[in-house]
Amino acid sequence: MPSSLARLIHRTASSLLAPLAIVAAGSIAGCKSCETSAPAAVLPISPNPGGEWLHTEHNRILTADGKPFHGRGANIQDTRSCDACTTEPPNRAEVIRRIDELVDVWHANFLRLTMESYFPPEARVQFKNAADDPAYLADLVAIVKHIESKPGVYVLLSVWHDPTLDTNGWPTARTQKLWKTIVPAFATSPRVLFGVATEPERNDDGAMDPAAWDSFNGAVDTIRQAEGNGPHHLAVVQGLGGWARRLDYYVGHPITAGGGIDVAYEVHLYDPKAKVDALLAGPAQNLPVIIGEFAPIDDAKLGAHMSNEDVGYLMTQAEAHEIPYLAWTFHMRCPPSLLVDNSNNSCGAKMALTPTPWGQMFKDKLAKPYNTP
Repeated sequence: MPSSLARLIHRTASSLLAPLAIVAAGSIAGCKSCETSAPAAVLPISPNPGGEWLHTEHNRILTADGKPFHGRGANIQDTRSCDACTTEPPNRAEVIRRIDELVDVWHANFLRLTMESYFPPEARVQFKNAADDPAYLADLVAIVKHIESKPGVYVLLSVWHDPTLDTNGWPTARTQKLWKTIVPAFATSPRVLFGVATEPERNDDGAMDPAAWDSFNGAVDTIRQAEGNGPHHLAVVQGLGGWARRLDYYVGHPITAGGGIDVAYEVHLYDPKAKVDALLAGPAQNLPVIIGEFAPIDDAKLGAHMSNEDVGYLMTQAEAHEIPYLAWTFHMRCPPSLLVDNSNNSCGAKMALTPTPWGQMFKDKLAKPYNTP
């Protein structure tokens, strides 16, 4: 099957539907780096800072007591809300309301908070990133502080839609400047992970892997410098191509910044079971992996096929292998959405948070004890 990928950005007069990264089942066919990758490197064992800090040990993400981190939950949007709310003043209370639902009612213990900014602003009244908008940074800090009030809940704070990323979705010097602003604001937050970027695009054959790796290594170096002598947060880097599908290059070339400690590797999957098996038999054998996005979809035009059965299989296998995972997404208009659109095409403040069929499937999974059918 020829490689096919797309990101859905549906702009209407009142809202923007979510970017959705999709790769066809055959997207890694012909991957040069898969055929010529270096032997698997031995990853370092990170120091255990204790408390509520996570750390990595070879291909594991561990809590301070040495047990694997059983993170499972969903993506959730910031005050910009997948561009549904950018034409209105920020409403952190609405984000907090949705977090309460996702954590207290759906029982998630791991969230990916997607940071978004835009240029040009067009009709938006909130659009600058945290380096240029102190009020936005203050909102992020308040939202994360609320998450931290919930025992045992962790948050992956991710640069999601940001003009500092280049056309390939790689971090740049401007992204490093952004992280220099963000990291000190969460220096004493042990349950925060830093998601360097979102979804490196193209590069299906791996030809640009070394250059992509350099950009991510540089961003992690910036994070480590900003942390100084304090404890390390997990720095989470994304797959180097195919919309964050490809982790293979990292197996032989793990991130080296900061000694390579406390780095996790994020993959996005909108694919059949075979791709889940390939992840488990391949990169996850050597790297501490986080599945940062997945959802059911069936679109022949996009070449995207992940059935409900595939999704169930992913969650079952992720728990069996103790790999943290995050569903896409706790929103009503950011497809594939976990919530029904009860917003009347608005920002959705105070709307009923009704699960879609996909949402109900995921909610039912979180209601069960970890690693049970």
